[in-house]
Amino acid sequence: MPTYENFSLSFKNEHLIMERNIKCRIKDYEMNYTYNPTINASGSVELMVNFASGSSFTPYVTTVGLYNDANQLLMVAKLSQPLPLSPDTDTNILIRTDA
Repeated sequence: MPTYENFSLSFKNEHLIMERNIKCRIKDYEMNYTYNPTINASGSVELMVNFASGSSFTPYVTTVGLYNDANQLLMVAKLSQPLPLSPDTDTNILIRTDA
């Protein structure tokens, strides 16, 4: 096993990283539907399985897409854990990105 004696190490670096914070507000009446294709009953787009058609169904947010004015996808933000949407209050998601 090697032994290390009498050494020093130094490091100096300067690199400015700019951050941008983007606040996404989801109103309580928005995004109250899931786009998961497994929710459709018997492969039909019009019919959903029973648990998803009731008033107690609350979808979860897992991914946020950010688009420009031309409706082109610019970036995708993934949440570290699913976030339930409240049917009673607005939900705010803060996205922090390096610019």
